[in-house]
Amino acid sequence: MAIAQQNTASLTITIDNSPILNQKWLWQPVHTITALIKKFWWHTHAYGTILGIMLLALVSVIFLSLYWSYQKLLPIFNWRVSGSHD
Repeated sequence: MAIAQQNTASLTITIDNSPILNQKWLWQPVHTITALIKKFWWHTHAYGTILGIMLLALVSVIFLSLYWSYQKLLPIFNWRVSGSHD
């Protein structure tokens, strides 16, 4: 038993964290930029959908107002044209 204890006591474990620490500092800007890009993309995607729906509604209102105005003005133009031919 004394031999086994001597063999296990002679084992030394050394952990050198310096390369891992250096890699962490190297990759930190990349992770930060990636997080910012993901955040920007999420907000752009969400607001882009809302703005797209608002733009579609605005174009629809403009089209309907032009159509309504044209329908209201059409009898006036037809009356003047038919009155000038008589």
